[in-house]
Amino acid sequence: MADQEAVSVAIARMEEQIKQLDRRMGSLEKLTETVNSLALSVKELAASIKQTDDNVEEIKSQVIELHDKPAKRWDTIVTAIITAVIGLIIGSIIK
Repeated sequence: MADQEAVSVAIARMEEQIKQLDRRMGSLEKLTETVNSLALSVKELAASIKQTDDNVEEIKSQVIELHDKPAKRWDTIVTAIITAVIGLIIGSIIK
């Protein structure tokens, strides 16, 4: 009888441990799903950041181009004025 009681107690303990392990496994499954969802969100966020970075680089190059336009115009005007003055001087000398 004592052996049967010991076996019954051991079985009861094992059943309780199985229930605890089952609850823990359920919690770990939920945690795994959450981590997987988070990893997917990070992947999407990284792709979005990459796209934003590409857009910023494009805008940056356009701003630089717009910034340089007035300087190019000024250089063209100065070149035209210098050419005109040199032309007048040479024209005056030749006459």
